[in-house]
Amino acid sequence: MSISIFPSHDGSLPYVSQWGSLDRNDEVVMRRAAPSRLDVFLRRTDPSQLHDWASDGYHSCEEYLFWSRKVCGLACLQSLLHGWTDIRLPMRELLSLALDWGCYVVEPQGKVQGLIYRPFMAWVSSQFGFTCQLVENTPIQESARAVRPGQALIASVSPEIRDPSTYEPRRGGHLVLIHEVHGGTVRFHNPSGYSHNADSASLPMHVFERFHARRGILVSATL
Repeated sequence: MSISIFPSHDGSLPYVSQWGSLDRNDEVVMRRAAPSRLDVFLRRTDPSQLHDWASDGYHSCEEYLFWSRKVCGLACLQSLLHGWTDIRLPMRELLSLALDWGCYVVEPQGKVQGLIYRPFMAWVSSQFGFTCQLVENTPIQESARAVRPGQALIASVSPEIRDPSTYEPRRGGHLVLIHEVHGGTVRFHNPSGYSHNADSASLPMHVFERFHARRGILVSATL
């Protein structure tokens, strides 16, 4: 694959929704199924009211509804591909590649493990030429220092970060793309944020930290 890479020198990256379009994000429902688990789904499942899932390469409405809950990391990757390269792949094609590389594992019962960091890092480095660095057990105040034009942090947070006032949120279970840090403020794309706080959401670092799992992947464009 021939790739042209052109990092956004102003640090900006385009927003990508894991649900296919930003106007679907407000219909996302998050329900605590257990103290350690959240169920995430769309309020409406009438195919005529959904995003045009076929345009994203999904084979059926059911496949779209199943996987769109789980592709937050791939939405972050699409933002990087659209901002840094000339690669344009439908979400389902990107998902097929991720499955081939073991970034997601579908268990016999249908439960999905992933996004699994190390296979993901190997894949995007090999196929897209990005440099990846694993971040573990690191507070956001430290890991965010590396974010600058041509570098972004895919950070593990709770999906509840779309509601910053959430009391005692869990940590982890969702991925967002930090693309700018200024002073004590973090700017990030949330693939399932509300329409008003998904594209370049902005939070004070100490608020972001409440949702942060202290892990993620620092991704750099290769010049």
